[in-house]
Amino acid sequence: MKKSAALKRVTLENDFGGQISFTGKLDNETLNYNEGSGELVSEKIYMTEQGRTGYSVVTGDGFKRERRAYLLEDQGETCMVSNGSILLGLETDNMLTFFAAALAEQAESLSENELEYVKKQLKVVNG
Repeated sequence: MKKSAALKRVTLENDFGGQISFTGKLDNETLNYNEGSGELVSEKIYMTEQGRTGYSVVTGDGFKRERRAYLLEDQGETCMVSNGSILLGLETDNMLTFFAAALAEQAESLSENELEYVKKQLKVVNG
């Protein structure tokens, strides 16, 4: 049986938008090292008190670090996505098509192990 985490105030730092703050709990996290690029990648998925999904990814190689954060709200046929500065409403089907295309483009440069990792992450996010 999975132990339920307590709700707490979470602030996600974002180098490509504004800070994202909410009350929620950590739902899933991964930490991976890419030997080819020398990057350490930390990903965290949060569930907010209002039922939204918070997502952060921090990538660093010892010399530079990039922090990205997003807040997503599924509204059925539409998904609201914010990076803390911009709020976009996207049709859910279009958003999934966009993500699939982005992952396919990224997969061309990934090794088989990295591709399997991306597939595993998609399964976790999509239940």
